[in-house]
Amino acid sequence: MQQALSVPTPWYRATMKEWIFTTDHKKIAVLYGVTSLVFFLVSGLMALVMRLELHQPGTQFVTPDFYNYLLTGHGAVALLWWAIAFWAAFTNFLIPLMIGAKDVAFPRLNMLSYWFFFAASVLVLITLIPGQHIKMMWTGYPPFSLQEDAGVTALYTLIIYMVAASTVGTGVNFITTVLRMRAKGIAFGKMNLVAHGLVASMVIQLIGVPSFVGAVTMLFLDKYIGTTFFSPALGGDPVLYQHLFWFYSHPAVYVMILPAFGVYSEVISTMSRKPIFGQASMVGALWAIAFLGFLVWVHHMFTSGIPDWLKIIMSYTTVLIGVPTGIKMFNWAATLHKGAIRFTTPMLFTLGGIFMFLIGGLTGIPLALPAFDINVHDSHFVVGHFHYVLGMAMTFGAFSGLYYWYPKVTGKMFSEKIGKTSFWVMFAGSNLFYFTQMIVGLAGMPRRYADYPPIPEWIILNEIQTVGAFILALGVLISLIAWIQGIFRGAKADKNPWHSPSLEWQTASPPPPYNFDKFPVEVAPDWTPYRYGKH
Repeated sequence: MQQALSVPTPWYRATMKEWIFTTDHKKIAVLYGVTSLVFFLVSGLMALVMRLELHQPGTQFVTPDFYNYLLTGHGAVALLWWAIAFWAAFTNFLIPLMIGAKDVAFPRLNMLSYWFFFAASVLVLITLIPGQHIKMMWTGYPPFSLQEDAGVTALYTLIIYMVAASTVGTGVNFITTVLRMRAKGIAFGKMNLVAHGLVASMVIQLIGVPSFVGAVTMLFLDKYIGTTFFSPALGGDPVLYQHLFWFYSHPAVYVMILPAFGVYSEVISTMSRKPIFGQASMVGALWAIAFLGFLVWVHHMFTSGIPDWLKIIMSYTTVLIGVPTGIKMFNWAATLHKGAIRFTTPMLFTLGGIFMFLIGGLTGIPLALPAFDINVHDSHFVVGHFHYVLGMAMTFGAFSGLYYWYPKVTGKMFSEKIGKTSFWVMFAGSNLFYFTQMIVGLAGMPRRYADYPPIPEWIILNEIQTVGAFILALGVLISLIAWIQGIFRGAKADKNPWHSPSLEWQTASPPPPYNFDKFPVEVAPDWTPYRYGKH
């Protein structure tokens, strides 16, 4: 006699208990996404307060001490909770679907990784309590971080431990998933470029995170146990901390941007109805960037008194990393050439993200040259540069991906009108903000200061930045409206509204509990996720 099987509740109808104890990669993706978006907004609010403080010279809204806390919180949360962690939502939701798997290799480890991340999130909220502020910048440089007025270094260390545990668990899990659970016919080189970007970012994390953890551990031991790793008076070297920190933290730049490159590729191919031009070279370029990312960290330290020979080597490697980046740019342009382009919301955010990365990349080339970098190293020029290349190229990529896979995640369609409005407002605000920031940096304004002298040019440029910042914030708010409205009032989405041949679009929207109705999933021998017919 055949026994009826218990059918699990679909992820989008789960109870609170199921959300807490879930091992379903789709639920965990939603948990990562919601948590990361909340902290993205927290980070943005911190940035707006700082922007208001810098609108005019003088102390106006916050004390310099609290400004340091906001600067520390904004940097750490924007980078670790948004630019890095948000991709964990994409990794969880997309990779099993794109490779034809039921779930991840280690579902319980996946759940544990999220709860490590959630624990770190709670610790970040604790820093909002007066007396628990961390004020040593997100970098945590000694000797300042060893002083009492730098804040609770132990809390900083514990936060990094929790984030590192989450990252390592996720990396091991998904690298194993990709290597061992791909459906028959999906060769590693045939995988979606966004999957390559996500896996490459996890490989970087597994190699680089131990260096970061080691650095903050030594920082903790110096401050609370009495060791002297970073104390020059007792034989230590604070520059050692910078080496350990940037050995991870510059490759972390590519943890943030490689997945965005993958999103750009998916959206451009789908919205132009053409296969990615030079797919093999795109895969090679993504992995070349991941490798070269570990050979450029010293360009953050050109003013640290390091030997000239090391500056020269790292200057060359920094410029060299522009080669695989250029390959991607030309391949995207070639994919668009003679394509049947649809300027949907995801496409606009992708094109905007490529533009932002282009500006950030072009301004990064002179920063790779010590003669130029030394003159602008601690100025707002650098801040504008990395907000172009990370803040907005990554954010536009993330928003593009959110809009693109929104029907797959929710089963609903968003309002194209609201989505496009959000793009144009964000695009205008971000360029007004960050391009002006680079100009005031070239005019000599230093970064990380809560006040500045009443130089007329600086005042005007800071006023323009403030206007741009609030326009940008308005654009983000409009996207939030589009996503929330889509959930409650959006039209029901087809399983493949963009008409993509990629595997995740061949199942229902949202996907069923085990992703596909039939196992094992098989694809044709000549299958690729970018195969389109003539248009």
